[in-house]
Amino acid sequence: MSKPKNKVPFKTRLYEFLIPLSLGLFFAILVKYYIITPVHVPNQFMEPTLKNGSTAYFNKWFRAKQLGIGDVVLVRSPLDPESVFIARIVGKPGDTISVQKRLVFRNGSVLDPTSFPESASNDIPLIPPGKTESDDMPKITVPEKSFFLLADNRELGVDSRTLGVVQETQVIATLW
Repeated sequence: MSKPKNKVPFKTRLYEFLIPLSLGLFFAILVKYYIITPVHVPNQFMEPTLKNGSTAYFNKWFRAKQLGIGDVVLVRSPLDPESVFIARIVGKPGDTISVQKRLVFRNGSVLDPTSFPESASNDIPLIPPGKTESDDMPKITVPEKSFFLLADNRELGVDSRTLGVVQETQVIATLW
């Protein structure tokens, strides 16, 4: 003979389904909006590191003291708090930064060009020929609680050369 089956009430089955589903949805939303933020890359400012049209994931859980030279960050614009941009840290508080003949100097030493990739496609018309705004920049000392940022694609990118240094409170997230 077979055992009689215990009938589980519909309400209990519904709770067993809805509670885990609700918890999973809650944690997915929590992670997406408060821990890891997906960002659509709308331009070529960070090519070849981040391609135009790709999605990059940024970590919102970080400490400003942990940020180092070469880290890619998502930052609120100092001029317009509603807009954000992506750039690479090349100067921390107390550093002296300058650009001469397209080479970036930090505290008098040239930054390793392999650490900061440059775009392979350089199809931008140069005006005047052979010279761009990104070729030279006078020395600047990065103030306390600030960073100096550069885009990888310096001919197109918006960064600290035009916006000035960025306060550490304006850094939203770091590249995952």
